[in-house]
Amino acid sequence: MTDFPPPHLARYAAVLTDYDAFVDALRAPLPQTLAVNGLRTTAEALAGLIAGRLQATAIPWFPGAFRLAAEDRPGRDWTFTAGLYTVQEEASLVPVRMLAVAPGHRVLDLCAAPGNKTAQLALALGNRGTLVANDLKLARMTPLFDVCRRLGLVNVSTTGHDGAVYPVADGQFDRILVDAPCTAEGKARRGYLRDSTPAFRAWITGQQRALLRRALALCRPGGRIVYSTCTFAPEENEAVLSDLLEESGGRLRLLAPDFEVPGATPGLEAFGGRRFHPELRHARRLWPQRTDTGGFFAALLERVDDAPPAPVSAAPLPPAAPAALVEGLLERFAVAPERLAGLHFFEERRHLRVLDGAHAPPAGIAYETRGLDVSRLRGARPKPTTAAAMAFGPGATRNLLDLDAPAFAAWRARREVRLPVPAGASPGPVLIRHRGLVTGTGFLRVDDDGKGRLESQFPKAWVRDEPFPDDD
Repeated sequence: MTDFPPPHLARYAAVLTDYDAFVDALRAPLPQTLAVNGLRTTAEALAGLIAGRLQATAIPWFPGAFRLAAEDRPGRDWTFTAGLYTVQEEASLVPVRMLAVAPGHRVLDLCAAPGNKTAQLALALGNRGTLVANDLKLARMTPLFDVCRRLGLVNVSTTGHDGAVYPVADGQFDRILVDAPCTAEGKARRGYLRDSTPAFRAWITGQQRALLRRALALCRPGGRIVYSTCTFAPEENEAVLSDLLEESGGRLRLLAPDFEVPGATPGLEAFGGRRFHPELRHARRLWPQRTDTGGFFAALLERVDDAPPAPVSAAPLPPAAPAALVEGLLERFAVAPERLAGLHFFEERRHLRVLDGAHAPPAGIAYETRGLDVSRLRGARPKPTTAAAMAFGPGATRNLLDLDAPAFAAWRARREVRLPVPAGASPGPVLIRHRGLVTGTGFLRVDDDGKGRLESQFPKAWVRDEPFPDDD
C-alpha cells in the first residue's frame, strides 16, 4: 500500500504526540498470547511443556498468560488440541480482567463470537455456575463451540439473538461483557486496513448504543458491565459511553480498573471538537506503539441506582439421564466418582451432555447449546467424545494408554499404532495419555500374538501436516 497509513487512521495524528511511532507499530507483526486453562494444568507446568517450541514470556498483569514471539504458531502445537490454553491477542484479555468475574456471579457475554473471552469468563467462574454466551450470528459461534469442547467447559449455554433486544427479563445478570461490533481499526497490525463508509459508521454506533442500553437493563443494581471495542474511533468509544452516561440519569458510573496494562492510557478528553464526559478518564486505550498490542478500548461500568432487585428467573435443568447410562459409559475407564460430583447429565438430540448442576440461565428463552457433549447415543456401546475424554480422563484408572512421542505423533496423524498391551487395558475404547495428560481416545485391538493395534480417533479437523517434535 503506497498511502500508509490510510486516511481513516491518519486523523489520529491530532491526539498522538508519537504519531510516527504509531505508524511504525501498525507495520509490525502482531504476537499472540496464551492464557492457561487452569482446569488442566498450571502456568508453571504449561511453560515447561511448551519450552523449546514456543517462545513464551509471562504477562505480568494477567496471571497465567504468556506472550509469544510473532512467528510462533500455537494452534499447531499438541498442547493446543489438549485444551491447555486459549489463544488470542493480548489486548483481548483486558475486558475479561476488568469484569472481575468470580464464582457465584451469573454472567452474560452479549456479543460472544468467536469465543475466547467467553472461555476466559467460564474459567474465571471455576467452570461452575452460569455463563450465557450470545451472538446475533450463530454461524460465527463455531469457534466458540470448539473452544468449549477443547477446554471441557460445562457452565456455558449459548443463544443466538440480537443483543440490543435480548429477550429475557431485566435485572438478570451480575456481570455483562459487551465486546461490541465495531469498525475494527485496531486490527490494522493484522492487515485490516479498510475504511468504513459514513453510513456504516452511523449504523454501527447506533448498534453499540443499543447494546449498552440493553446491557444496563439486564444488569442487576450493583452489577458491572464492561464495554470494549477493537477500534481507535472515539465516535465508537468515548462518544458512545458519554451519551449513555448522560442519558442514564445517574444509574451508571465508570470505574477505574484495579490493574494497569503497561503503556495503556486513559480515555480521550475530547476529539473532533467534542468534549467527553469526565469519567471517561477511567476508560483505557491500548495504542499499538505504547503497548505492543493491537488497538483496543475498554471501560468498566457499574450500575449504581437503588432500584429494587428484579425477580431472578431460572430455566429448569433438563431431565437427568438414567444413572445406568452415565455409569455404563464411564465404567470402562473407572473414572473416580468425585470427578462427576455436582454435574448434571442429560439426553438431548440423541446425545448425552453434561452441565454443572448449579447452572441456572434465565427462563423464557431458547438455548442453542447447553454444556458439554459427552457421547453420541447410537449403537449398543456408546463411546465418549474427545471433549469428554479430556474432561473426565484425569479421573480414570483403567484402559489408559501412555504414548511416547513417536506413537503420539502417529496417533495425532490418525495412523494406526502398534504397541504392547499394557496391564489394565483390554480391547475396546481407550483413553490416550501423553506426558501425563489425557488428550483423546482410540480403539484398541489385540492380535493373536498378543500385540496391540491402536486405531486413532483423533478428530480429523485437528490434524496438522507438519512433523511432530520428539519432546520426550
